[in-house]
Amino acid sequence: MSNRGGINLILYLSPVIFLNIVFPLVSPQMAAATVGGVQLTYVVLASSITVPWLAQAACMPSYRAIGGLMAERDMQKITRRFCEVWPAMFAQTLPLVLVFALPLWLATGWSLEAMVAYVLLCGAHVLFVQSLVLANVGERRGLWAIAWGAYALSLALAPTVWILPPLLAAATQIVAMGRNLTHVRAFERLGQRNFAVDVLRGLLLGAVLWADKFVLFLVTDGTFQVVVVFMAMLLAVLAYNFYFVNLAPHVDHAVTGLHKAIEHEPLSEMASRSTMLSYIVDRSVLRTGAVGMVLTLAASLLLGGLQPENALLAVTVSVASWTFMMLTLLSYELDYIGEKITAQALGAAHLVATGLAFAVLGTTGAYALLLLVDLALVVAAWALYKRHWAQPEYTLFWRHATSW
Repeated sequence: MSNRGGINLILYLSPVIFLNIVFPLVSPQMAAATVGGVQLTYVVLASSITVPWLAQAACMPSYRAIGGLMAERDMQKITRRFCEVWPAMFAQTLPLVLVFALPLWLATGWSLEAMVAYVLLCGAHVLFVQSLVLANVGERRGLWAIAWGAYALSLALAPTVWILPPLLAAATQIVAMGRNLTHVRAFERLGQRNFAVDVLRGLLLGAVLWADKFVLFLVTDGTFQVVVVFMAMLLAVLAYNFYFVNLAPHVDHAVTGLHKAIEHEPLSEMASRSTMLSYIVDRSVLRTGAVGMVLTLAASLLLGGLQPENALLAVTVSVASWTFMMLTLLSYELDYIGEKITAQALGAAHLVATGLAFAVLGTTGAYALLLLVDLALVVAAWALYKRHWAQPEYTLFWRHATSW
C-alpha cells in the first residue's frame, strides 16, 4: 500500500478513530443524563446501530440522480445536480426512520419523549450522511475527515446536547457546496418508483453488515456486551473500508479500460483487458478476505485476553463478522456487474436468518448460527460471482446491448 493510500485510508477511517477516542471520555456524562426516563446512553446507542443500516438506504437514491455525471468526474456538475434533488430526497427519506422506530418502540416500550429523541437523532443523521455523498464521490478524504472531526468535537464539548454532532458535521459539508447551494430551490423530486427500488436495494445490501446489531438491541433492550460486540465486528468493517479506499479504484479503472476497448480496440485487445479485469477483481476480493481474516484473528486474541469471560462471544462475533463482510463484498460485486436482484436476495436471506437466530437463541448462539448460514451464503455468492465475472465484457456490456 502506497503512502498516499495509507493516508487516504486513515482519513477515511476518521469516524472510527475520532469516535473511539471521544465516546469513552463522554460516556459517564451521557450515562448520567436521561431523555423521557431513558438513559441518554441507550438512546444514542440505538441511533448509532440504526444509522449505518439506515444510511445505506438513505443515500442510495442520490447515486441514481448523479450517476450519469460520475464518469466525467466534474464535481461542479455533480454538486449542482445533487443540490437540485437533495431537499426533496431528504424529505422522501425521513419516513424510513419510522420503519426502524416502530419495532424499537414495540420491543423497548420507551416513552414518547425518548422515541421522539430517537427519531430526531436518526433524522439528523440522515441529513448528515446524505451531505457526505459529495465528499465520498469526489474522494475528498480531507473534507470527509473534517466532517467527522466536527462531529467528535461537538460530542466532546457538549455530550448531552445529542442533536448537535450530526448537525454541525453536516454544516461542514453544506458550506463546502458553496454557490451550488442556490440550486436547492429546484426541489426536484425523485421518481417514487425508482426511489422505492433504491431504498429497498440499500436496505437489503446494508442488512448483511448491520442488521444483527439492530436486532440484538431489540432482543436485549440494549443490555448486551456492547464493547465486545462492536470491537469484534470493527476490524471486519476496517477490511471492508480498506477495499473501497485502496482496491476499488483499480477495479473501476480496469472497467473503464474494458469499456474503451469494446468501443475502440480490436477483439484480441478486448479479450486481454477482460482477462485482466477478472484477475484484478479476484485479487481484490481475495486480498480483502485475507486482510479481514488476519484482523479477525487479532481481534479474537485481543478481546480474549482483555475479557477472558467473554472470549467465546468475542471469537464467535469476530468470525461471524468476517463472513458478513465477505458476503457484503461479494454482493457488492454482483450488484456492480448488474446482478442487482441476486445481490438483494442474498441480503434478504441473511436478514431472515438474523431474525430467526436472535428469536430462538442467545447472543453467542445466534452469532454461531449466523456464522454457519453466512458461510453457506458466501460459498453460493462466490460461485455466482465467478460465473458473472468470468466474462465481464458480456455481463457488463454485451448482455445489455443484446437485450435491446
